This record gives sequence, structure tokens and C-alpha cells, in this order.
Amino acid sequence: MNWSRWWPVGLVVIIVAVGVAPAQAQQSISEARDEPLGTEVTVEGTVTRAYGAYARIQDESGPTGASAIVIRQTSGSNSMAFQDAIEAGEIQPGTTLEVTGSTSAFNGIIQINNDDLGSFEVKAQGEPPSPQTVTLEDLSQNGEEYESELLRIEGLRFVSASGTFANGTTYTVEDGEGRTREFRVQNDDETEIGGTSIPGGVFAFEGVLGQFNGGGAGADEPDEGYQVIPVRKSDLQSSLSFSFNRLFARTEEGGGSVSVQVQVFNKETDEDISVTAEVGPASTAKNGTDVTGFDSPQTLTFSGTDPEPKTLTLDPVDDSEQEGVERLEVVLSTDDGDVSSPNRFTLWILDNPTAQSPLVAGDSNEVLLDSLRQRYGNPPTLGYDAARDSLYRSILNEQGTVETIYGGFQATADPDGDATTQLLDQDVNTEHLWPRSKGAEEEPALSNMYILAPAWSEANSYRCNYPYTEIDDSNAERWIRAKMVQSESPSTERGTYTESVGNTCGSPSDDGQFEPRHSRKGDVARAAFYFAMAYPNRADLSFLETQRETLLEWHREDPVDATELRRSLAKASYQGNRVNPFILDSTLAERAYEEGVPGPGMVAIADAREQGAGQTVTVEGVVTRVGPEGPYLQDDTGALYVFETSGSFGQNLGGTIREGTRLEVTGTLEFYNGLLELTGVAENGYEVLSQDSPLPEAPTLTLGEIAQGGDAYESALVQVEDFAIEAGGDKQFQEDTNYPISDGSGELVLRVPKGADLAGADIPDRATFQGVLGQFNDAGVGADEPDEGYQLLGLAPDDLEAELSGETTVDVTRSFGDPSTVDSYRLVALPGQVDQALASTLSGEAGVGWQAYWDDGSDQDPFIKFDGGDQFDFRPGRGFWVLSTSDWSVETTIPTVNVQNGETKIPLHDGWNIISNPLPRNVQWSAVQSANEGTLRALQAWDGSSFQETSTFVSAVEGEAFYFLNDQELEQLAIPLSSSEGTITNVATESRATRTVELVAKRKGRATARVEVGEHPAAADGKDGQDLVAPPSRFADLSLSVRAPFADAVPERQDQLARDVRPTGTPGQTYTLALRADTTGPVTLRAASLPQSPQVDVSLVDPATGRSHDLRTDGPMTLTAGPDPSRIQLLVGRSSYVASEADERLPESLTVQAPAPNPFRNQITLKYALPEAQDVTVAVFDLLGRRVRTLVEGRQEAGPHRVSWDGMNASQRQLASGAYFLRVSTDEKQHVEKVVLVR
Repeated sequence: MNWSRWWPVGLVVIIVAVGVAPAQAQQSISEARDEPLGTEVTVEGTVTRAYGAYARIQDESGPTGASAIVIRQTSGSNSMAFQDAIEAGEIQPGTTLEVTGSTSAFNGIIQINNDDLGSFEVKAQGEPPSPQTVTLEDLSQNGEEYESELLRIEGLRFVSASGTFANGTTYTVEDGEGRTREFRVQNDDETEIGGTSIPGGVFAFEGVLGQFNGGGAGADEPDEGYQVIPVRKSDLQSSLSFSFNRLFARTEEGGGSVSVQVQVFNKETDEDISVTAEVGPASTAKNGTDVTGFDSPQTLTFSGTDPEPKTLTLDPVDDSEQEGVERLEVVLSTDDGDVSSPNRFTLWILDNPTAQSPLVAGDSNEVLLDSLRQRYGNPPTLGYDAARDSLYRSILNEQGTVETIYGGFQATADPDGDATTQLLDQDVNTEHLWPRSKGAEEEPALSNMYILAPAWSEANSYRCNYPYTEIDDSNAERWIRAKMVQSESPSTERGTYTESVGNTCGSPSDDGQFEPRHSRKGDVARAAFYFAMAYPNRADLSFLETQRETLLEWHREDPVDATELRRSLAKASYQGNRVNPFILDSTLAERAYEEGVPGPGMVAIADAREQGAGQTVTVEGVVTRVGPEGPYLQDDTGALYVFETSGSFGQNLGGTIREGTRLEVTGTLEFYNGLLELTGVAENGYEVLSQDSPLPEAPTLTLGEIAQGGDAYESALVQVEDFAIEAGGDKQFQEDTNYPISDGSGELVLRVPKGADLAGADIPDRATFQGVLGQFNDAGVGADEPDEGYQLLGLAPDDLEAELSGETTVDVTRSFGDPSTVDSYRLVALPGQVDQALASTLSGEAGVGWQAYWDDGSDQDPFIKFDGGDQFDFRPGRGFWVLSTSDWSVETTIPTVNVQNGETKIPLHDGWNIISNPLPRNVQWSAVQSANEGTLRALQAWDGSSFQETSTFVSAVEGEAFYFLNDQELEQLAIPLSSSEGTITNVATESRATRTVELVAKRKGRATARVEVGEHPAAADGKDGQDLVAPPSRFADLSLSVRAPFADAVPERQDQLARDVRPTGTPGQTYTLALRADTTGPVTLRAASLPQSPQVDVSLVDPATGRSHDLRTDGPMTLTAGPDPSRIQLLVGRSSYVASEADERLPESLTVQAPAPNPFRNQITLKYALPEAQDVTVAVFDLLGRRVRTLVEGRQEAGPHRVSWDGMNASQRQLASGAYFLRVSTDEKQHVEKVVLVR
């Protein structure tokens, strides 16, 4: 070992060198991370954290502006010197360190490990880099980009953790949006925080990001399991915050007072601070009616440096009504600090210990499950470790014992200790009532407490992933009770034993079965029903179908008892107050599953790809290319190849399934030589939703970029420019052949599949490709890895472009829908240097066989009806609205448009323009933006019923025209021949706005219009680039838009938005929506996405009724819409803001909704709203006009109310079947509804 030191005056210390000299040239850390594992690299970076045997170094080379790697030296030839250098402070944050060694991976983390380190050299001492400020959402979306880098994350708090940190322990932290992340305290050779106090309130983390994906040594994939890794005590910086002292309480109506304390953390000054406690809008109980003693809102003030907690008291009231289970939520808000966990206190109020609640009236099967999923599906979870600790320390812990589910063994567990470890020491582990291999393998499903239960390890192993079923006693291979197994049938108390058939999971049987002891059969049934409802796209629903009838029987035979109900409410309190509805409402199981298990709901393609092989999924996307054996499908998140040649699906390839088809398809995911495919499409497993949809953007990539990161673009449209083709002596492309290609950045192959239309076309020396990316890594069926073998798939002649020819060939046909409806209009255009009358391309007489319009961009009467003038001639860049009783077909050649300096130009007028791309190739809109040196508005494509923002300016060779808003007084638009100047966009890129809500309007079961709202720190008060102006909706059958907050400052045709992004820093936002339909009928509004934080409330308010509709708890909202726009208020923000804004929007008079379900058997519910506090009577009358029951009589507050009737008379006797009348009477108005009781 040779150490030498040089001390430049006032600057640095340099330590040279440990080990051997670098074997090759130094490269960036980002480049080193991209090398195959095992490659020897030399990198230099600045140390961000160093402790014990570990150091992280970072440079400025990665996609985030940084890239980092771990140096681990717990053993090896250089380990002692490395550890000594850390202990001596020669390697510390700010040290410039050069290392040479071979890379490896451990559970996803890229490192230079132990003997793989050849040498290290300290080059200088300085300051560490500034941490990058990120959010937990950033890490969820792009964790791999931040791996091992120095980060700062603010507004964190620990979930269910207190006391001091223990080494080798994983904790869970959450942010103010309810997102969670693992917080890993490593062993004492990597961190100094073991034994220090866990912060009690909000804190900021400043440290490095680790990873543990469970893949073991050598595993780089999958990109998940990212953890924040504290190294120094100063990595945690506490801040002033408030919280409740407990999360929830349970009580019965009329029970004793319930108190909860509000406490403050880290108050270091004498200055007075305050926090407001108020009833949250998600409450189902009413303050002042169901609960008294609490004035909401209530401001609590704290003084001094160590103030005592403040106490709130709530008194549950017995209102003599049977409501089952209600909850009152009290939430905290403040401007003086942060709010820590628990930031919400929930009081669960029960009619009785086994109370049942009617949760969703009337619906059944798929409709019911969709409603349940909107309200209760996919709840926030704690993480696996925290969930188990919460179960075993409190929820399932009865005076120090925890009972196993299958055998009833009583394990001891000290609630103040590590309960999970205590159970493991007694051979008790955690059973997933829905098996992990059937869909519960990944978070958040993995840690959902509704499917977790303690089990003796042997019983757990015998359960394996077998279905629950009734086992004939004579066929049972083993009987399990406590921690014993016997093969002979017990002579008594058989119902207390669990029975099983089949081997353990070590060598599972094909026909294994499992029957729990009788007292737990209903429990496991309700857990299974819940999982399939909550995670339909993860759950193997065929697994549920095999057990469905048995589970329904068990649900009936073993009803919910007080213990199960009590525990379920506790679990809900930890999981966003989202209950297991099958426990609270015993009618749901049969209504949901009696007719069978519905298929999975639709998921984004990126989510489907994450689920991997073996899962059955339903996806929707646009067909980008059709190969001989199936189409390539793409949505906003990713792409997927559908391999299916049989049945009607295969027959329709190239017909109704073609480029531009919007397709919904269900199948099973499988890997084939690295390519993920959707296979096994049944006859009824697909639906063609529309035709002529615009194709998604094709990002411009180099061959080198594809070779390094092709997995991100697999099956997606890509563009590669100016590459050379090795023809191998061929003059024309041959099918089933690979052609080597190169572009200076790397080499790949151009694959011409068997049956591809490109076969037979001339092979150019050089070409530009726009088509789909395939993969063939030669690893066989079922193989995902390695990530190599990517291929450009040449399917059609248009996938390759050589030099522009002098003529553009057009062969296009466009069809139209019902000529009597406005949504049958299509946008049409022709390419090239065209000069041809529109009328000459259509059949019949204008106004009889067809009609056309041109948009002149003006605010008043912009649609110019066809009059035969010059403006109705096709010219370069011009387009028209056309409706025809016959197809529009054009087959011709047109001189190619003039190109000068690599671009062509088309004329524009102010305002909205119908434009088209006259070039014979598609161009990325980002390239058009670059060519025009400004921030252009979005390009809008018509999909046959509504507009969609698109990133690709499709050539008018396809007959397509688009809408574009010119609000910059441009006289012409430059369209570049090449897309290389555009921004490269990954198909999975997502917006990072906060409080984002996407609403979808549906009519006749299909999404036809949508809007997006949100907030962003960079958004302006007025119109900016983040806002998206809604295109004209004249020819849409359904439109949904947001009135711009700057509407008075813009022309009339620009005052409605499709996307409204506002500045942050307010308690909430009110958005005014306009909903219009061409004909009057029901329209459903549903939330396609909601803010992840449970602290952000989202409600719709119908001004006509004043009714507030919580999109989280109430699910989709259905209302009537017609040609006159309906104005709807969308409220997004803190609970206090949404509640106060909703209260201000009361109806002008009494409004009553139709009672449901009607007819009814057990119970019917009537909802009504009052404009002000009034005396109200709700009574039931028979056909003779006799009052048989009074349901409400007394004074009620303004706002919405509901009342239920159980079909009983005033003496609580059942009434006969027949018609009855519900009459609502107020001071000023009466309303009568007819209902039918069926016995």
C-alpha cells in the first residue's frame, strides 16, 4: 500500500492511490451504470455520504443532472484501507474520489462491491453537491433515475413508529399527499442513527436513495423497492407540526363521551400558534345530530415552548334510526406549521356491535362492483412491515395474545415490543388469504390488512396457493389445530380443525384444496370477495370463480360477528377509512357475485406491463401497426403487441382492426424472446371502439439509444433517421429476413416479418424509419431477460422513407356515420402542392349528398357553409369539415409540396384553424414548435366524436386534418421535413402537477369527453402553456370543458379549457364545468384520476339542485345533459375549503331525487336538499291516502338529507306488497314519489 499526500496552500488534500492504476479511461457514472454488469469501469465523483464500510459518490452525468453509485467495502483486499480512510475523514462528504472496479447489482442497487474494487484514489476535498429536492411521487415514477443520489424530501412523517431507531429495520414514511416510501435503517456499519429518537412530527429527509427489490444478488430488475437511507443524524430535520394523539375510536349510539387530544411537536419559541379542527366532508355521521359537544370548526391555540395537548370531546347521540355504521371524521389544518400523522381522527359510530350498513342500493354484479371499486378499491396501505406490526401489536392483539387463523393457536405478543418478530419466534408468520401468486405479490395489495392474517407456518405452507373448498372428511389428508397436524379424522369437534389436501408449497399439487375451521370460513370468504373487488386487474379472477359458490355459502353460514366488525373498522382507519364493504353490508356478496365473477376492468398499458406474464388484463389503445399475426396497441403510457390470429379477431386483422382503430382487448400476458405479448383473445374479448383515431407521437431516437434503453419503447412507435441498410445483395426486401442497419451511434437490425407488406419494396441505401420497435433476444418462450435483441419492424412500405420523390401518391377512403347526426362529420385534407376543388372529390350534390364547412377563425359565425367559392378548394395545409352519404375516396398523384431550407410553410389566420400536413411523412408536433421558435398551442385531432391532444402531425396522405389555435398572430406555420429538432418524449412521460383531477364524461357506456384540472408551482394566473384551450365542439355529440379563470381577457372561442392548470398556494380551487350533449339524456361523470392524498377532497356540485357529490366516496355521478350546457362546479382542495364552498351552493328550492331502489324489498332511500333551514315532514301513504308511517318530522338544516324506509308501518309491522307514496312536505312546498314494495 502506497500513501502519499500533497497539501496545496488553502485548497485540498490529495491521497494517492490504493490498489493498482486504472485499467482504462475514466467515464461518467451514468455511462458506467449503463455498462453490462461485471464490466470494469473507472469513475470519478463527489462523496455525498460515507460511513463505516460504505460510500456513495455522485457526478453530474445522469438524466436528473446527477448519477451515483455505491462503493461497498465490508471485505476484500482494499476494504481495510477504505474503512480507515472513512474513519479518518479522508473520505467524507465533499471528497472527490476516483475508483476503478467491476460493477454488480444487489437487489436492484448498482455497486462496486468488496473484491470488485481494484483501486481508489482521493483526488480533492471540497463541498458535497446540493441535494435535489424531490417528492415521493417523483420517486414512484422515476426511482431508477435517482438511485443512490443525494436528495431532499420535505413534509415526511413516520407511520406507526415511535421510540428509537433499531438497526436493520425498515420503517414507513408518508408525505402530505398520503404517498408512502420505505425508510430503511441499515446496520451499524452503514449508518449512525441506530438508537436515536424517531421524530414525532413532520421532518425533512436529506440523504441518499437506496433500493431493495427482492431480486437478490445479481438482480438489477425490476425497477422498484426504492428506500430512503439515512446515514447521519442530521439527515433528519424536524419541523413544527400538529397531530392527533390517536387515529380512531369506536362507540355505539348513545355511548359515553369520546375524547381525542391535539398535540404539537418541535415548538421552540414562545410565539402563539394555532391549528383548526373541523368535521371532514367524507363524514357519514352528522355533527350536531349524530354527535354533539364539538363546535366545528374549532381553533386551538398553543403557547410556550412545551405546551400541553388540547382535548376535543365528542358525544355520540342515539337518534333511534338504524344506520348501521357511521363515521365522523375530524381533520386538522394550519398555516403555522405542518400537520403530522395522524392528521385525521375518525369516530366510528355503531347501532350495535354487529351493525350492518346499506352501502350501495339496488345495483348488482358488474355495475355494483364498479361502484364499490370507486369508493373502496385500492386503498392506501402502510407497507408490509408496518401493516404486520399494526395487526399484531394492536388490531389482532387481545391482551397480549394473537390467534392464528387456521389452527387457533394462541401466540403471545407484547404490544410494546416487536410483535412480528415475537410471532416469528413462535413459528407464526403472515398468511395472505388471497395468495400472493394469484395477484397479491406487489404493493399496495401485498400489505393490504384485509387479506393478512397470522398463521402457523406449517398451516400456511399447506394452504400454499390452493383454493378454498369444502373437503369431504373422508378425503382430507390432514387435520390441523393449534400447532399440530394429524392424518386421522378427529372423533369430535371436527369444525374446529382446518382440513387440507395436497403437498406443501415446496412441491405443490395440481389438485390441492384447503378448508379453514368453521369459525373462520366467513372471514376468508369476505377477504376473497374484497380482494377481487379492490384489485380486479391484479387478481386472478378465474381463481375466485373456482371458489365462488363455496365462498358465498360460507359467507351465509358464518356471518359477521362483533370481533370481525371491530377489527375491520380498525384496519379501515389505517387504510384511508376505506372499509371492506362485504363486512359492513352482508347483502353485497350475493349481489356482486351470485351471477358469476365479472372480467377485469381496463388498465393502462404501462400498468399491464408491470403485472408481467401470466396475468389477464384488459387494455385500450390505438392500433399503430398491424402485423400478420396481430396489432400493436399504444396508449398514453406505453405499448403492447397483441398476438392473436384465430377467431374473429384474426379474421379482422387489416379490416376493422387497422391503423387508427381504437381497440379494447382482454387477454393473457406472456413473454416470447423478450417481447411481452397479449395472447388468448376470446371471441368476445375485444371491442372496436372507434376508427380513424390519430396515432401517438413517435419519439426520434438513435440506434444507440435503442440498444441501451429499448425496453422503454418496446412495441411503441419510434422514429430513427438517416441510417444505412446492408442489403446483402438483395434489391428488394425479402420477408422473414433481418437487415443490419447503422447510424453512427450504434447497430441494430431492420426486421421484415413473414407476410409483411414491405416485402418486395426496393431497398434504399439510406432511409428514415417510423414504425414499431420489436424484440427477439433468442431466449425462448417465457423469457423476459436479457434486454437486448431490439428490432425495427418493417411492416408497411410507408414505414421507410428515402428521399422525397417529386410526386405524392394518395389512396385514401374515409367513411361517415349516420348523416342525421352532427358527430358524423369528419376532418379531411389532401397533401402536396394540391389545388383541387373539394366538390370534385365528393359524390352527389352539395346539401343533398354531402355538406362541408370551413372555419374562418372568427368569434362570431366562424363556420362557413359550402358555397362553391375558392376557400373550398384543397390547398397545401387546408382542411374542411365534411359529411357525406357515401364514402370520400381519392386515388391520385399530386406534386410534392415545395421544401426550402428543410421545411415547408402553410398559411394561417388568427384564432382557430383547420390545418393539415402537406408533406408525405408524419412530423412530430414538437419539431413544428421548434421550427417556429415559439410556444405553439397543442395540435388537436378529431377521433370521430371529440378532440384529443396529439403529438404527431400526421401526413395528409392519410386524408387527416387537425385543429390548431393561432393566438400569436402567426401568418404562416413552418413544418420541418425532419423531426430531429423536436423534444424526445418517452411514451410513459406523465405530468407532475399537484391536486390533479381528470374527469371523463360517458354516454352510452363509452368515454367521449374529458377535462383535466390541477395546480403547478410554475403556472400563471392567466393563460399560459400549461393550459389547453378546448377546441370548438359544434360537431361533438358530447363535450366537457372548464370555463377559463381569464375568460374575460380572451376571445369568446378561447374561454373554455380542456386543461386548466392554476398556481399553487391556495386552500382550494373551484372549477366551473360546461357539459353539453347534442341530444338530451343521461351522462355519467367519473374521475379517471384523483389526487393520491386523502387530504385533498374532490366534489362535484350541481347548481340546479345544490347537491354535493364526493367523487372519492360516492363514485361516478349521473345527470341529465342536453344541447343547453349544464354548469357544474368542481371543488378541489382542503376539506375545509370544499365543505365551505359546497355549503354556499344550496338549491333555490326543495329538490328531491328519485328514491332507490324502486321497486324494493328490504329498504328504500330518499335523498332531498333544502335551500334553508325548514320544518320538514317525510311520510308514507298507502293507495287510500292513509298515513302509514312518519319518517321525518322536525326542523332540518339547509343542504342535502337522506331518509330510509324499511317497509314497516308505525307499529313496526311489515306492510303488504303494493304501491305507496313518499311525501316530502316543507314550509313552502310538497313533493310526492311513488314507490313499489315487493315481498
